[in-house]
Amino acid sequence: MSHAQTDTQPVLQVDELTVRLNSSQGLVHAVEGVSFALSRGQTLGIVGESGSGKSVMARSLMGLLPRRAVAFSAGSVMFQADQPPARDLLLMPEKQRRHLRGPAMAMIFQDPMTALNPVLRLSVQLTESVRQHVGLDRQQARIRAIELLGAVGIPDASRRIDQFPHQLSGGMRQRVVIAIALACNPSLLIADEPTTALDVTVQKQILDLLARLQREHDMAMILITHDLGVVASRADHIAVMYAGRVVEYAPAKTLFTAMKHPYTEALFNSIPRINDPSHTRLQAIPGRPPQLVEPAPGCAFAPRCQYAQPRCWQQTPPVVAVDGEDDHRHACFYPISETPAREDADV
Repeated sequence: MSHAQTDTQPVLQVDELTVRLNSSQGLVHAVEGVSFALSRGQTLGIVGESGSGKSVMARSLMGLLPRRAVAFSAGSVMFQADQPPARDLLLMPEKQRRHLRGPAMAMIFQDPMTALNPVLRLSVQLTESVRQHVGLDRQQARIRAIELLGAVGIPDASRRIDQFPHQLSGGMRQRVVIAIALACNPSLLIADEPTTALDVTVQKQILDLLARLQREHDMAMILITHDLGVVASRADHIAVMYAGRVVEYAPAKTLFTAMKHPYTEALFNSIPRINDPSHTRLQAIPGRPPQLVEPAPGCAFAPRCQYAQPRCWQQTPPVVAVDGEDDHRHACFYPISETPAREDADV
């Protein structure tokens, strides 16, 4: 976990971000009123099941959603890389945002098998951003690319740089994707499921690598995952998303010792325990995530919640602070009042 001093002005301040997407079935309520702040050196973990809006939220921050797909967006995303004042990314023309992607903010995409272009050598994909944004010539960019491969732990980088993606293992491809994202030393790094399709040993190596590079460059980082265990000891704050909303937000330690939302509890209970007897069945969350086209009234988690009351089916719970502290907030009419202490899980 990062323990860097927080700056007065956060690198990223997101307020009431709302995104609607066009689809063949209708208007998708993909992101609903998401708010958080992130300072240099800090890590925000965003967790939730597939379809909860994590990746759409991340791509909207980066401005990578297809224009035709976005029917509506609202709220503000204030970004400050190095020098004030902060700028609202949602109001920024695409040409200006293009200049930010790479040198100021970067993203690690969730599937290393498809994130790299299969017909281009690594040298081309690694040098593109530094030649475009830093102004290095071909030879300087190649030297920088070899340095990047070495920094992310790829051996014999001077030989590997001329290979194609299919000549690398999944773990090595993920390291290349990380190297591309860090090529221009961004202030903000968004890691979207950076350990997808990797075995547990490689997962830990990748997460440790990200933590080391974050410390070295004092980056702000958003770590997106579906697994609470991944962010248990690697995030300063955790935002739990469900049906496009942040249903609970808290410091990592607080979330695991005093969680309030039933969905957070359900995610925690679904984590395998090392001390469980062999062949113990996992505690799956009953039901399915809701469809986000014309969502039903009330709390989106009510059909799957063991604590749901009639009110939950009729009204959408607002986001409220716990004991007046804005650092811990949730969206539940009937929060968990007494939660026993839980040990942090980790990969």
